[in-house]
Amino acid sequence: MKLSRKAKRYDDSVLPGEFQGFEAFHQADLELDGTLDGFLRRGDGCVQLGEMVLERNAPKKLSFAKLKTKAEKLSEQVNYLKERLEIVDHDRRGMYIQLRSLPPYKDDTQIQFNEISIGKNKIVVKRIAFYRKEEVKQQVPLQLSELELKRLLFDIRQAIA
Repeated sequence: MKLSRKAKRYDDSVLPGEFQGFEAFHQADLELDGTLDGFLRRGDGCVQLGEMVLERNAPKKLSFAKLKTKAEKLSEQVNYLKERLEIVDHDRRGMYIQLRSLPPYKDDTQIQFNEISIGKNKIVVKRIAFYRKEEVKQQVPLQLSELELKRLLFDIRQAIA
């Protein structure tokens, strides 16, 4: 996925998460001619998602206007996470749109938000924390129920189909 210059600088500054005990998964998605990758941990009736990447193998002809419409629809559909999603960055030439939680979760020590990056043939879902004292951005687990995970997977499949 080609990112905007702003998004590249931002992504380079996000440290990878510490996801010990998480199971990596990789499965073919025959319906989309693609793959689903990521890592998660299940327990106590909830799921912790480290990251999820859905990618199509076959390139699809898509205009930026259609991609933006899909991103807007996805931001409306994904209303079951704790924070609402809105478009915060885009790159017309690179065919890239980034959604984030607005407003994000905030407390005295950190700011956390969900992030969904949408490209022509790829969608990446993750949660990021900005620790105020250390001024560090790091991936953290996204807490979901099993039902929310299934619904999120359904919604991102629709967005990339």
